[in-house]
Amino acid sequence: MAPKIYSAQTPADLAALTDEQSGLLAQLDTQELKSSASRWSNRHLIAYRLLTSPETTVLEAFKTDHENQCPVCRPGESGCLQKLNPDKTKAITEKDNPHDFTRVTECELMELPDGFFWIALARTCRTELLDEVRVQPQRERKPVEKEGFVNSSTAIDGPSSPVVSSGSEFEDSIVSADNLGEDEHEELRSKPEDATVNLISCFLRYALSGCLLQDRKGRREVQPRTDRLKAKARISGVKDIAAEDDGGICVAQRRLNGWGTQHPYLALVEAKRAFKYIHFDDQTGKSKPIVSNETLAQYLGEAVITWKANRNLLAQDVFLIAATNVYVRFVHFRFGSDYEQYVDATNVEVQRALVDDPARDTCVHMQATKWFNLASARGRRGALCHVLALLRWHQAHGVLVD
Repeated sequence: MAPKIYSAQTPADLAALTDEQSGLLAQLDTQELKSSASRWSNRHLIAYRLLTSPETTVLEAFKTDHENQCPVCRPGESGCLQKLNPDKTKAITEKDNPHDFTRVTECELMELPDGFFWIALARTCRTELLDEVRVQPQRERKPVEKEGFVNSSTAIDGPSSPVVSSGSEFEDSIVSADNLGEDEHEELRSKPEDATVNLISCFLRYALSGCLLQDRKGRREVQPRTDRLKAKARISGVKDIAAEDDGGICVAQRRLNGWGTQHPYLALVEAKRAFKYIHFDDQTGKSKPIVSNETLAQYLGEAVITWKANRNLLAQDVFLIAATNVYVRFVHFRFGSDYEQYVDATNVEVQRALVDDPARDTCVHMQATKWFNLASARGRRGALCHVLALLRWHQAHGVLVD
């Protein structure tokens, strides 16, 4: 049976999931409240008051800016604030992958321009095949829910599947994950998580240092952050609730002896080696990846704890880049104006009064994009558009202004 996916979109939806004895932070048991983000569950999604929005092609926070300022979609237009290296940009957003790149040697890939990225992609794409030829049994198949993959029925897949019909060139980077079979899914589940972390790090480096033309003589530079950072926060009276990310995007500052991190949290990265569940439907021939409630809760935990521990750096928003094998999506968490007061409250009475007051916003509002496939040029294009939009968003909010 398919897992029941968390889908609260309004305060009324949240209220329907709770009663007088549950649903608030102070009503979690001690072990649940102390648990690190990696151990959060569906109960944390409710108690931390997550509201979700439908998946989107472009994050709502970026939509207007993307339509007017994206240098990928509007190349050469004078109104675009960001400038790109056209050759580097075309190499990953318009051109096919190197021929047979998952089978050639890494020495050959390294001879290519930006070989470091193709090596990382090849390592993540490769399936662990036995030396002998595998014979696939012919069997009658029924729709199943496969352990190992929020419902992304229009996720990004490889170049062989059809593109979802849309009204814009950018939306053409969204394609369906119809070509992922059960056997391939099992192979992807065997991939080390570090391969995914390395791939997203290499993609971010290519985007920020290859495609984007930053000021080479400037005092600051936006860079991928490869160090994992642990954050600890006090929530509902409990100290040292912890979360650790898999890297991120940071602002680095030039110093006398090199570079140091000035702002580590332009975005967080959270990587998984495979989706926990995937639904295969033989009637339609499509597969639908499903992000489990536990994974969603971990995303939320990392955002909440990082936000609470870094109030000097983070206003009301946290961005997270979720990576699963070769797929990435961009997640925006926006914290309600009264959310900090809610998580600081230490008893049920105060928390209940806050959440029952319709004039207060005590929720976390989350929106995520569909999945982009870094193994396809169109998927890389969509991901690059979001990386650049993220930087413009931070600049508009004063983070990247000298």
